[in-house]
Amino acid sequence: MLRALVSLFLVLGTTMAQAQQPRTIVGFWRWPDQPCTRGGGAIRIQPMEMLSEDVACKFASVKREGSTVIWQGSCDSAEGGSKQTVTATEVNNRLTITFRPGGNTLEGLVRCEKPPARY
Repeated sequence: MLRALVSLFLVLGTTMAQAQQPRTIVGFWRWPDQPCTRGGGAIRIQPMEMLSEDVACKFASVKREGSTVIWQGSCDSAEGGSKQTVTATEVNNRLTITFRPGGNTLEGLVRCEKPPARY
């Protein structure tokens, strides 16, 4: 009986800890009024990379603070390549991505319902 209670508490504790963690932002994100395609402006976020029609980033480090992910690495865009700190925060199922020192901010992105067939 005691063994069963201990097992139950361990399962409940693990389940509650997992439920409190924010979900991953890895995946495909798009503007609300656009299709989930590269040409439509969709962004593919991977653990150490970010790719869109306008920018390609490769990151050397990543850390998470609650619902905010902070990467450091380099990004290439039409303006050339540069070292960037990229911050992504999800609030109410909307993602905001900020590039520093570049200064660009992408607000209001929504998760793609399903990944594009080709990206």
